[in-house]
Amino acid sequence: MKAFRSALCVLLCMLMIVSIAGCKGEKAGEQVIPAASAQQEDGTAAAAKTEGKADQVATGNAAVVTYKPGTYTGSAKGHNGLITVETVFSETAIVSVKVTESSETAGVGDAANEKIPQRIVDNQSLAVDAVSGASLASKAIIEAVQDCVKQAGADPAVLLVKQEKKGGEVQNMAFDVVVVGAGASGTAAALAAAEAGSSVLLLEKTSVPAGAGTMAGGMFTTGSKLQQAENLPDCSQWLYDQYMETSNYKANSRLVREVISKSGSTVDWLMENGAKFTLIDPGVGGQPVHKGDPKAFVGYVDGGSAAIGALHKSIEKKGGKILFDTKGESLIIDDKGAVIGVNATQTDGTKLVISAKSVVLATGGYAANAKMMKQYLGDKAPLGSIASATGDGINMAWKAGAAELGTDVGQFFFLNGTEKGQAMKHASDIWTVGSYPFLWVNNNGERFTNEEVIFEYAAAGNALYEQPGGAAWIVFDQGTVDQIKQKGFVSIADIYGTWKNDPQAFKEFNEPVDTVALNKFQETPYDLTPFLEEGIAAGAVVKGETFGELGEKAGMSKTVFESTAKRYAQMANAGKDSDFYKDPKYLSKLDKGPYYAVNIMTRTLTTLGGVKVNQNIQAVDDNEKVIPGLWVAGSDAGGMYSSSYVMFEGGTLGFAYISGRMAGENASGYAASIQ
Repeated sequence: MKAFRSALCVLLCMLMIVSIAGCKGEKAGEQVIPAASAQQEDGTAAAAKTEGKADQVATGNAAVVTYKPGTYTGSAKGHNGLITVETVFSETAIVSVKVTESSETAGVGDAANEKIPQRIVDNQSLAVDAVSGASLASKAIIEAVQDCVKQAGADPAVLLVKQEKKGGEVQNMAFDVVVVGAGASGTAAALAAAEAGSSVLLLEKTSVPAGAGTMAGGMFTTGSKLQQAENLPDCSQWLYDQYMETSNYKANSRLVREVISKSGSTVDWLMENGAKFTLIDPGVGGQPVHKGDPKAFVGYVDGGSAAIGALHKSIEKKGGKILFDTKGESLIIDDKGAVIGVNATQTDGTKLVISAKSVVLATGGYAANAKMMKQYLGDKAPLGSIASATGDGINMAWKAGAAELGTDVGQFFFLNGTEKGQAMKHASDIWTVGSYPFLWVNNNGERFTNEEVIFEYAAAGNALYEQPGGAAWIVFDQGTVDQIKQKGFVSIADIYGTWKNDPQAFKEFNEPVDTVALNKFQETPYDLTPFLEEGIAAGAVVKGETFGELGEKAGMSKTVFESTAKRYAQMANAGKDSDFYKDPKYLSKLDKGPYYAVNIMTRTLTTLGGVKVNQNIQAVDDNEKVIPGLWVAGSDAGGMYSSSYVMFEGGTLGFAYISGRMAGENASGYAASIQ
């Protein structure tokens, strides 16, 4: 459990979290970039550096930068911990940079370890672009090299002068199908189109494979070979009913039906192309309300980064081309309104004019676009977990005449700590405490839900979003702290005990979700004191000797919270929740002060719509007339939801892969029909 909660903290600690890379690269310490043999990102040899020339050491600065020759070691804090680098200097140049130690997530660390040292040496500068999708790791490496520069007797400020980018050249390209966005949906689209025989170009604006698919745990499915092997019944109707009932029957039923019908074959297809999945019991990921649901969830075996990385390799084997650090910026439209290509820009300034017979947009929604988030979801919704999801594809489709649908659907899921809480050393305890049904009150001091809602992450996220400021407080007493210290969290709720004799394991956020480890953690006595003390100092936790003092320190109405807490304690003593009907075994008597309150807020994973599509994943206008040559998949596409994410596991990733595959197949067929 500890390992899982730490991994969860890795994901949740940032509103603009890094997108995790694909297949694992070289380990920390194995990537050395020597000045004389560095390679540019396009694979061409970098121009040799002539030591001693000021304009090659720091562009725009007339002074020659000199160093005390030698090898120096520096460290800086990345996302997960310290990153250590070893930098070698000659008298007038940074000769090489090597990352010797890193605790960053596999993929993120690999990309930053490779590209940032190379950029520093190639440019003889610290003013280099971060690896898009690995910004915190990039920043840490740059800061660590900056420390080495100081040790070598030079002024890092000289090397931090930002170099002006030269105007890029224009390149013309032509493909049958162009896919914008290399997450789960875009990857599936490119793979399907390449497999169908089309020439395919997959564009990704980040430096590494990105998107929610790299961090997800798994996808829904029915009829897959994994399910057939266990003789499981078809659950198409159950999945259909879940989508339709959650949307209050506002979802596009034809689209829902088509997506579900292709779910089993899509899992088989993904596995044939290198992704690894395993059949998992419902509820294993910490949502015990799903125990007893149909077995319709397959989890990543090696994690989303490895899966998407493997699929990218399959795309290339089938003749497809992938360009990272390349942003799709606008669609090319002919005089009849058909989409016939994409304009894109690479990070070096090169402009690409790409002719295409079909275009698939799969850029992951708009949850990292602050302006769009405020416009469509209001001030309460925090920015999403994928920094690259800025609505690029949605806006391109709208400009091409596609209708708007689903912009009001945010995937509010589980909870986050506040900014102060996320920065804590013991931040992971926020999500551990938040996983159990303690008393919740809003900023006014009012209780607002049956706290068993935390056993259904989508419902919990929705409940929090509806509160003032999208925030709340988790309240418990010293007696609860003592109980957990003596008996572990299992004494509050047994979330994982079902699988003590039937171990389950998969990877979410590219970290293990293992019921053996989870049961061991919840049954092990755990001391929350260090977390509470740090939280109080940081302002993420408040402590009061009385209910009134606690409410006042938390900024609630003192009288309202006193009344709320006293009533809750009375119901606990009576063994009946007359307000929100929580199971009495989860009611705490709150009879031993002092009292604690942990500040939490809703968490946005992503957004779940924007462009109206039909059952073939084609973009359509307000009259449902098809936009010729344009498909929109994954979180850019509207129609699968209405106001809320579905209440079962694997909905987002399932729709991403399946809609992407459908888009790729149909886009390829359309391209083949054009002479």
